[in-house]
Amino acid sequence: MAKAPLAGLAAALALLPLASPASAWSEETHQTTGAIAQADLARRNPAALAELLAIARNHQDYPLFAQRAAALPEPVRQRALFEWLARWPDDIRGGPEDHPKWHYALQVVSGRSWLWPLRNGTAKEGFAFNYAQLANPCAPPADRARAIGWLIHIVGDIQQPLHAGHQMSADFPATDRAGELAFVRRFADSPPVNLHQYWDKIFQQSRVSAPGGDWAAALMTAWPRQKITGLDRSGSAVRVFATQVEETRELARMVGYRGTFLQAVPAGQTAPVVAPAENAYALALAGRRVATGGYRIADTLAKAVTQAKATPASCPVRP
Repeated sequence: MAKAPLAGLAAALALLPLASPASAWSEETHQTTGAIAQADLARRNPAALAELLAIARNHQDYPLFAQRAAALPEPVRQRALFEWLARWPDDIRGGPEDHPKWHYALQVVSGRSWLWPLRNGTAKEGFAFNYAQLANPCAPPADRARAIGWLIHIVGDIQQPLHAGHQMSADFPATDRAGELAFVRRFADSPPVNLHQYWDKIFQQSRVSAPGGDWAAALMTAWPRQKITGLDRSGSAVRVFATQVEETRELARMVGYRGTFLQAVPAGQTAPVVAPAENAYALALAGRRVATGGYRIADTLAKAVTQAKATPASCPVRP
């Protein structure tokens, strides 16, 4: 994957609306999943990429993006478009098109799971709705364009362990709200951070940077497709996404709430320091999950537009 001139790309994106503080993964990490998806499509399915680029031009906010990215050459502009679409659902938080429950599909995985077996969040429903929109050649073009952004974002979100699992315990009798109420310290000299932010911002706060700041290129090198398991699952897109949710939920149980993470405390108490080995493992896991998310996004989008092309349709003439 050719490296993009990141300074110019960052300048183009900087003037777009900023995400609210309650985002999932960081803006930069979501943008990385979008960049990986664009690079993977360009390499493996350029026809699907061309179709997605054409659909995306119908997005209601595309003129703003085009204005900001006009100075970027191709394919850097394509990468920037996917990065912008990846973060767009966070940028509109609190607005009329926001769907806050589409970002997660939570179940209690640690502690009193018997007491609260129910699921919180509608990521599965959000995925199904937007996949159906993109895969429908007769859907309004603007709806299909919005669906691209939502699919990129939802698939990216659900790779984060604490978007599929949380805990309920004596300290957190109403759950720890996907880690937002449970605090640790990443290093002995760092301030407390809640478990959700620990995962969301793990790259920025890890004291480890990708060469040149290009996480997408670094992660695709460290985690090429052939090293990722679970990319070849068969079945409908909705069913495949459901297996991703279950996979992530198991990671929340096995990693997100083990060791020091299980000792996290409510705000105001002395937060434990995460062990160096735990930090290293979490960083490696997060890198693999972001790369996995990028590839899964590419596969999802390609499957949807391929399905749309193969669907015999006599779409009504729009006024």
